Amino acid sequence: MFRLLETAVRVEPLEGEGLTNVLHLVTLADGRKAVLRQPKIARDLPKFVVPGAPEILAHNGRGDVLVEYVEGRTLADALPVSDEVWRSIGQAFRKVHRVGLLHNDVNLHNIIVGDGTATLIDWDNPGQGNPLDELAAFEEHLYLHGAVLPQAFWTGYGHTPDLGLLRVHRIAGCIGWLASEDWREWETDRTLTPANLARVRNWRRLLAEWLADQFRTDYSAAEVAVLQHRQRPEDRDEHRGPQHGE
Repeated sequence: MFRLLETAVRVEPLEGEGLTNVLHLVTLADGRKAVLRQPKIARDLPKFVVPGAPEILAHNGRGDVLVEYVEGRTLADALPVSDEVWRSIGQAFRKVHRVGLLHNDVNLHNIIVGDGTATLIDWDNPGQGNPLDELAAFEEHLYLHGAVLPQAFWTGYGHTPDLGLLRVHRIAGCIGWLASEDWREWETDRTLTPANLARVRNWRRLLAEWLADQFRTDYSAAEVAVLQHRQRPEDRDEHRGPQHGE
């Protein structure tokens, strides 16, 4: 496949939560470690040079790639993390967004964190777009893991966007994801472990519940009256006729 693999000292399956790739950890002849990522379905490689992304050591036309191994743990496994790590994650997003690119798959298993460091990995589908879409998607994935974006992330990112606008982007992204073919593909993917299948089913349930909550309003009694009578309760006294005993 790759000439570097011909002299590799060791090739072993890599434990992980990948849903679309088969992963192997490779120890090269010169002592370096690399990850061999083979997509389950052939695809084109990214056409961008991405700042801060792990170095690609070899690739082919099918989409197989030998990429620099990044030491650390996935954010999914490392939670909760320190403010220092959150600032580093914010900085990693900033490096990409400031040059007009999006990672486009910012799930927590694609972020490797160490002692105050963070690296975005698995650059299969980088592209251009609105950074708010990516930030909203990241916030959504954190929600699926029971976490929220702390202020330390925004400190590293450099600024905090309008949170109301971010929520709108998240609602739109959530609708788009729920309407996508991802769920059907995962349900029919016989290579998924029972644990991974249960995980994505739980994701779908949580997303649907969150979306429903965004359109559920707790009305006060006065607000209910407005909806029912098309007027404020206090206005009805102004328009009624004289009452006995007054």
